[in-house]
Amino acid sequence: MADDAAAVTSADTDSVESHASLSDRPSPPQSDLPSSGSSASLGLSHGDVRFAAICGGVILLLLLAHWGRHAWFGPQLVEIDRLPAKAYQFTIEINSATWVEWMQLEGIGDVLAHRIVADRDEHGPFASIEDVQRVPGIGSKTLNAIRPQLLCSDCPESGKSP
Repeated sequence: MADDAAAVTSADTDSVESHASLSDRPSPPQSDLPSSGSSASLGLSHGDVRFAAICGGVILLLLLAHWGRHAWFGPQLVEIDRLPAKAYQFTIEINSATWVEWMQLEGIGDVLAHRIVADRDEHGPFASIEDVQRVPGIGSKTLNAIRPQLLCSDCPESGKSP
């Protein structure tokens, strides 16, 4: 039994020594490469940094040359005088226009356009542009507003729009 106690003590001592020897071991050697300063974080060598700087400088010079060419040496701007925009003059034939065509005129809505076509179908074609006033809802003010856009080819000469 004494031999067993001695064996246990020597085993304990060996494990303690092995643990101690692990902590006493030197750390692995660090890399012998020289540190490259701030470019080490980007993973670029000095040559890569120099190349990127040269490319950036060339691009900057090209941009400045392009801007300068257009600012000082390029063609001058030409101002173009244009006539004021003119609205399209939509004209309709009063005896053949559909309600959709009547609706294109300023001041004539959906209901009034249907009313004009229904009046023309019921009472016959308009004899003159002034006959359009027979439709309820079209007075002299409305007729005078739309008169330049009305045509009457089968009306007497006195009823045609100028």
